[in-house]
Amino acid sequence: MSHSSFPHARFVAALLASTGIALSLSPASAHAQARRFDIDSMPVSRAAIVYGRQVNMQIMLREKSARNIQAHAVHGVMSDEQALSRLLAGTGLVVQSRHDSVLILAPGHRGVSVQPAGERIVVSAIHDTMLTKRTSDQIFDTLSAEQIRSAPDLTVVEAARRMVGISTLPSQNDGRSDNQMENVTIRGLDNSYNLITLDGAQLASADNVYSPQRGMRLDLIPSSLVGELQILKTIDAYDDPQGLGGQVHMLSKNAYEYGNSADIQLLGGWSNRAGTVVAPRREDWRVDGTITRVFGGNRQFGLVLAGGYQELNSAAHAILPGDSAGDGWTYYGASGAAQGSSINTDAAAHAPGAAAVPVRVQDYAFDDAYRRYSLNGKFQWRPTSRLSMAVAGGYFHAVDQEVRNEALSMPSGNWIAGATPDTGTLTQGQYQFGDSVQPEVHRTFYVNGTLHYDITNRMKLDLVAADSEAWDHLSDWMFKWNTGMKYSNTGNSEDKTSYSPLYGYNYTVNDGAPSIYLNDLAAANTLSNYGPRYFRDYEYALRTKLRFLRGDWHWDLGRGFWLGAGATQTMTNVQHTETYDDWAPLAGNAPQEIGNLGGYITGRTGEVTSAPGLTYYYVDPVKAHAILTGRPDLFRKLDETPVNKESYYHLMESITALYFQTGWRNDWFAIHGGFRWDHTFLNVANINAVSTGGATQYLPQTRTAQYDYLLPSVLTTFSITPRMKVRADFTESMGRPNYNQIGGATTTSESNGTYTISQGNSNLKPLHSWNYDLAYEWYPGRDTLVSLGLFYKDIHDSIYTRNTLGEATLNGITEQAIVSQPLNASGAGLRGLEMQLVREKFGFLPGVLKNFGVSFNATFLQGWFDEQMSDGSERRMGGLANQPRHIYNASLLYSDRNFEARFAYNLTGKYLYYTSGTASWLDMWMQPRAQIDMQVSYHVNRWMSVTGQVQNLTDAGYQTRMGPSANLIQDMHPVGRTVWFGIRFQPRL
Repeated sequence: MSHSSFPHARFVAALLASTGIALSLSPASAHAQARRFDIDSMPVSRAAIVYGRQVNMQIMLREKSARNIQAHAVHGVMSDEQALSRLLAGTGLVVQSRHDSVLILAPGHRGVSVQPAGERIVVSAIHDTMLTKRTSDQIFDTLSAEQIRSAPDLTVVEAARRMVGISTLPSQNDGRSDNQMENVTIRGLDNSYNLITLDGAQLASADNVYSPQRGMRLDLIPSSLVGELQILKTIDAYDDPQGLGGQVHMLSKNAYEYGNSADIQLLGGWSNRAGTVVAPRREDWRVDGTITRVFGGNRQFGLVLAGGYQELNSAAHAILPGDSAGDGWTYYGASGAAQGSSINTDAAAHAPGAAAVPVRVQDYAFDDAYRRYSLNGKFQWRPTSRLSMAVAGGYFHAVDQEVRNEALSMPSGNWIAGATPDTGTLTQGQYQFGDSVQPEVHRTFYVNGTLHYDITNRMKLDLVAADSEAWDHLSDWMFKWNTGMKYSNTGNSEDKTSYSPLYGYNYTVNDGAPSIYLNDLAAANTLSNYGPRYFRDYEYALRTKLRFLRGDWHWDLGRGFWLGAGATQTMTNVQHTETYDDWAPLAGNAPQEIGNLGGYITGRTGEVTSAPGLTYYYVDPVKAHAILTGRPDLFRKLDETPVNKESYYHLMESITALYFQTGWRNDWFAIHGGFRWDHTFLNVANINAVSTGGATQYLPQTRTAQYDYLLPSVLTTFSITPRMKVRADFTESMGRPNYNQIGGATTTSESNGTYTISQGNSNLKPLHSWNYDLAYEWYPGRDTLVSLGLFYKDIHDSIYTRNTLGEATLNGITEQAIVSQPLNASGAGLRGLEMQLVREKFGFLPGVLKNFGVSFNATFLQGWFDEQMSDGSERRMGGLANQPRHIYNASLLYSDRNFEARFAYNLTGKYLYYTSGTASWLDMWMQPRAQIDMQVSYHVNRWMSVTGQVQNLTDAGYQTRMGPSANLIQDMHPVGRTVWFGIRFQPRL
């Protein structure tokens, strides 16, 4: 019988037997035998999972409303029919249909007759994420594929920020546009210290060629691949301990859950800021989809295909007066005003009459064309009810084709105080125009194999094998024209510039942002005053290979007792290289033959935001590159061997782990605990640059290190009532150092008998944390949740960079030296409060009001760590890096049979962006940012809907500030508003 025989049936919830769709036993023999049952009282949807596994059958719920009905406990030896009867007693549920190994339960009042054994049943399922959270032993939050799809978000990382305790980070590179959310922060700790897995296996990461991090960029994962997104807040012995804040677990879609289905979405849109720099305005495009099939004589095969493509175009005019290192502001004291002496100590910044003077007023104008695409597939096989296997693979590709235009003022001469502390004059200066063509390409390939085998009804084995590789390549061509150029053919440095009163300026500071008024605006607008300064090519490459093996054994002892044990092996291979080429014009006639700025600009100009009246000349990179390749005789190439040699490292890391855990549960209490032994071995190869007597040798070197941890965990759950739980957990987790902190190359130099060594530290220990969690959860009704969580993290061995006195051996002679390297500090801490309220439907209200739903969550964080200063002193920081002080999310949802609308609000509070080891006023703080998004959709028919989205409705941007009271702009970057329209297809196959 086809599914059309059930015109009013909508099979929602659950493929509940995880071991297979076909039975090796006949239904008759399966029902006749007696066996021991151990099923606790729990919601019927969860109890059916346990029952289905013990009898080797699939149990389906016909009605979504039946999921949270409480089933009875079943313990003892009895037949399958007796066990099912006890389980469902008083629930109002009966067996509506039986088909081979599939039982369909429905409310008894429907009275639908049992169908014949030959019927065809179309299986479909939707993750009940609230039920998953409710029945888990761990504290975590989760989003289903449908929740991700229905939110007004582009990527998995954007959807994740709606979850309690989660904030998101844009690019951490101030030289690039902040137009994409890239990573998540869990409870104030960023992706450097939080593991990201797909179907139980870690993925290789090649993120950030400047400072490679362990956690991969989550925005590279297409949402069409994800069946469920889980954010683990407590980590037991089963999990890899890399998770100071938590872990991100992604479960790919399962063909047996989705059956024969398709979900395809096509949207087009545009950004309100696109086309405002040089590139013309272009439309944005998004297309993604998933197709699932179940086939075979016994429907034992499953296939999932998922893919996506996004084309995003943006532009932004940003200012960066603070520069990425914070040296764009200088404090001048009243006593040094006449000489222009700068004093950058905390004492000077707080001295009477001290003034913050903008000394690097920089504007950026970005054109960004972002393309990402992916293709993923999974083949599943369930040859018997006890055995299931899957092989999955995929490829993610992202190209960020970015051009950054730059306008920069560099002053000199005397400083003259103005009438107020926010005004003043710098008597001389020079001005620069240039651009950087900086495309970055990310590629990730993975293949995973999984096997699940029920050795007996109580004993299970799981195996995982994974292989992944990731590449990150950044090419950065930079061209610069400058006033007052002085050319030379000697030395190995770029040509110098002269400072002139023409380019000095008066300035005002308004709300921390500087505006400069050049002494001779006409001279600054004259193209012939700008001569060629440098032509550069940076090529960064980062490649990571990761091999992963895992085996897990689980034994259900009965009476609520169980045991688990397993082992993992992770092999990581990281290689980092940099190639830097630098050219400067030859002295003599070459600068004139190359030409001034007038020959190298685009046909479009703008206005410099921070210098009113000054034309923003955008350099044409094609013209600039053509003169370099066409007339190499006009340039001298500088020797950048030190940069290229010293940036290389090759790191190999082997992590071997064994774990054991056990637990017990009954109707009102559950406890499980265990320990994990984790052994890490490191081998680092890089180049030691040794400089003595004016000569430098580049010597290969190898360093090794190893460390062991024994990590305990205890998790408890108290069921006050069937709908109310209290969880109390204790765990220990770690955060392994980033790759560059371990593998950074060594440079050794000598000057006047003083030796200085700068290097990575392969002996760095991971940060490790004692974690204490207490959570209250109440599920008062269908699709309703109220929760409150408290946690504290006692973090040890935090990492900082410090100069210490050590030894260096040069030419066989050991001398004292100053060693600069990352070290482990004394400690850090973090405490937090999480609260959330979810009510998906107000079903008790009359009329259309019953179609409304709300979601609200709030997170409050208070962290600290000890910062080691360059003078040897120590100060306590009132927050961890990238840890917001508070996070708020609120959503209002309306949904009826055909129409759905969602308004989503997110506010991320102030957080520490960068710390200085020189002066506290140089610390940088990301300012609070609020964003409103919306989505509406209308179902034209059962398989097609139209949708519209607005992202960043209020056009909110990013601001980073510094100064004694975080009052000075370090970076101000707009983001823009994007509008989308499209169609979603969900045909029944």
